[in-house]
Amino acid sequence: MRVITTHRSPDFDAFASCVAAKKLLDDHIIVLPSNPARNLSDFLKVYSDRFEFVWDHEFEGEITELVIVDAPSLDRIPESIRKKAQGAKITVYDHHVDESPYDGIVSKVGATITILVELIREKNIPLDPTEATLFMIALYDDTGNLLFSSTTPRDLEIAKFLLENGANLDEVALYTREELTPRQMELLDDLIENARDYEVNGVPITISMIECEDFVGGLGLIVSKAWEMMGKETFIAIVKMGKKIYVIGRTSSPDVDLGSLMKDLGGGGHTRAASATITGKEIDEVLKEVLNRLHDHVVPLLRARDIMSSPVKVVLSNMTIKEVDRLMKQTGHSGFPVVEGNRLVGIVTKKAVEKAMNHGLGDRPVKSIMSTNLVVASPDTPVTRLRELMVEHAIGRIPILENGILVGIVTRSDVLRAIFGKPFKKYVMPVFQANGQIFRDVSKLLVERVDPKILNLFRLLGKFGDEVNMPVYVVGGFVRDLLLGIKNLDIDIVVEGNALEFAEYAKRFLPGKLVKHDKFMTASLFLKGGLRIDIATARLEYYESPAKLPDVEMSTIKKDLYRRDFTINAMAIKLNPKDFGLLIDFFGGYRDLKEGVIRVLHTLSFVDDPTRILRAIRFEQRFDFRIEETTERLLKQAVEEGYLERTTGPRLRQELEKILEEKNPLKSIRRMAQFDVIKHLFPKTYYTPSMDEKMENLFRNIPWVEENFGEVDRFYAVLHVFLEFYDDESWKEVRDRYSLRRNLINEIRHVEKSAPALLEMLSERVPASFVYPLVKGVSNETICHFLAYLSGEKEGLFKSYLLKIKNTKLEKINGEYLIRKGITSGKIIGEVLEKILMKKLDGDTRDEEEILEEVLASLETEG
Repeated sequence: MRVITTHRSPDFDAFASCVAAKKLLDDHIIVLPSNPARNLSDFLKVYSDRFEFVWDHEFEGEITELVIVDAPSLDRIPESIRKKAQGAKITVYDHHVDESPYDGIVSKVGATITILVELIREKNIPLDPTEATLFMIALYDDTGNLLFSSTTPRDLEIAKFLLENGANLDEVALYTREELTPRQMELLDDLIENARDYEVNGVPITISMIECEDFVGGLGLIVSKAWEMMGKETFIAIVKMGKKIYVIGRTSSPDVDLGSLMKDLGGGGHTRAASATITGKEIDEVLKEVLNRLHDHVVPLLRARDIMSSPVKVVLSNMTIKEVDRLMKQTGHSGFPVVEGNRLVGIVTKKAVEKAMNHGLGDRPVKSIMSTNLVVASPDTPVTRLRELMVEHAIGRIPILENGILVGIVTRSDVLRAIFGKPFKKYVMPVFQANGQIFRDVSKLLVERVDPKILNLFRLLGKFGDEVNMPVYVVGGFVRDLLLGIKNLDIDIVVEGNALEFAEYAKRFLPGKLVKHDKFMTASLFLKGGLRIDIATARLEYYESPAKLPDVEMSTIKKDLYRRDFTINAMAIKLNPKDFGLLIDFFGGYRDLKEGVIRVLHTLSFVDDPTRILRAIRFEQRFDFRIEETTERLLKQAVEEGYLERTTGPRLRQELEKILEEKNPLKSIRRMAQFDVIKHLFPKTYYTPSMDEKMENLFRNIPWVEENFGEVDRFYAVLHVFLEFYDDESWKEVRDRYSLRRNLINEIRHVEKSAPALLEMLSERVPASFVYPLVKGVSNETICHFLAYLSGEKEGLFKSYLLKIKNTKLEKINGEYLIRKGITSGKIIGEVLEKILMKKLDGDTRDEEEILEEVLASLETEG
């Protein structure tokens, strides 16, 4: 008898691998251990009839050939099966080990299902959607949705293959998102409450040790939840249930190898997730053994002293800015520590020096422009903490001090090299010259970084171009983000010819909907699957007067690119087969990408289109670039000369809304304030430190409001702060210019009027019924406005009031109930309902009918 089986307590990877193995070995039967993981058990309640298997306790007969999946040896399969396989030929398919004494395939990939589906694909064995879905659930379950470090490119290839064969991601999500039972929640609370922090080889390790009288299933899931909730890098749970002690670990640290630790304890697993089961020992003994063995499986923590550069190149505080500028150019350094005597007093950056030189301040001492807001560390600071400091403070270097003396410096590159083991290698493109122009071949980059479906589409569009005798290019943001390694599905195509004719031709071969814009000689092709392609005629735009929309005429690709906003957006890639992957870069966009520079193409760029002022700021902050000196001067000049005021409100609003969609819009708002842009957009808005504090509070709290109350319109949320204290006339001007909703000013004035009272209420911790009238029926943007006034303890208290008000409802009493009671006045009904609600908000736990009688009696007394 030929049998396929797996380890005790099978999970999705185990069962799916059994099913996949049977597709390869049709004459085998699946014998499944009878205590599956809970999510697999739920799956089998629905799909058990779809797959052929028998439970181990039902199986009879002697085994002549045994295939073991998702386990490296006989030791991990049920004893009942092991006894029946004496002398059997054994084959193993597993992903936990590098080699095995048995025939089969063992390979360190994210999941065993990957190995078996690779064989299925190789043999062209068909899959139906249910099988593909099961295999995808297994792959996601064992790789943490493809996020565990054990995930390999092979796993990703198999995920793609399964999707192509009909895997249903809704079903995958259903079985990979497990909810805990009440008993499991109790165990989760106990794990968190009993967690203790240790340090092994300088690396923080959190261990929780608990005992349970009863057996609780799904311990791996519970440990994962505890690990996520506590936010620890490494968490190990030691749980005694009956006579067995379960040791389960999870880590995100590259310095901890849990797989090898658990192997020493008699278990196994991955580097980042592993477990072991121990019998015959007391729980305290197991804790000591875990702590002792950890030293062999934890790489000693890297600290600042291990990666810092020393001695440090410094400048003296009394050196002139001109001298420091010369040093920076000679050494290529982008910043220097500034010392006075033997004491570190500041940091000066290249950006600050360049700005000072631009303003003719070269003869001033460098201490006049240095930053004294120092972020420093000691030689013993862990590298992980250095990385956190760099992220928190948006800095690229940290001085290392010992006893107040500067002994070294750590840069962002040092940290990256320490974490990833080697410096990041930028993609090197073949470069050649033709007709005095430098070209680059990015075809290999397209293959490596672009989704195969999109790549195939590009090849088709290039082929269509040849067929209608038109050069075809992908241009703009897609090209920029390709070079930066950022995914971008906004595809803009430019053809040297008639875009409308080209679009019509492409539509004949590409299923979708075509929308033409005859006036602008452009078209949009909406393909099945949601992809949109914008197709334009290569054109030169000229403007009748500044800040107006362009007129269009036929031109060439060079002129088309010249009309664009910045050099980094003025590149194109040719798609025609002969020149496929040729990067067209007339204006140095590739250079500026490498140097991190935002540069306009010509001196009248901001005059032609003042919205580029906002765009320059948006791109500068998005990519952490800098606006080049001449571009900055032109930008400031356009702002000062009032070109923003000449631009229509809707166009400015659109650009501002795009800024607010960015990952960190506050950085852009602060930059706008530096350039006086805000004052020119909203004439009575003065960006003071107080407003900046409100903005910081606002953006910190928007995610919380969206999570608990629904979508927030960031544009209106920001206007709540920008338009505070506007008089009626100024408000009307802004409202009409930007087409704002008319009730916005009333919402803003409500907060202006109520905020002082709210602050006093929070100080006194009044009952929730006092706060209710301030937030009753207000918009989510108004809630954000209130939170802009708050931080710390008051912020937390106000949020608790908001949640209590949101979650307190009348369950029995409503308008119809009161009408049946004989109350017909709408005003009185509203008053009664609100009084009952107020009492419930303040903790009245009586039955609502009892509260109603009291309220009605009080109304009679008042009446």
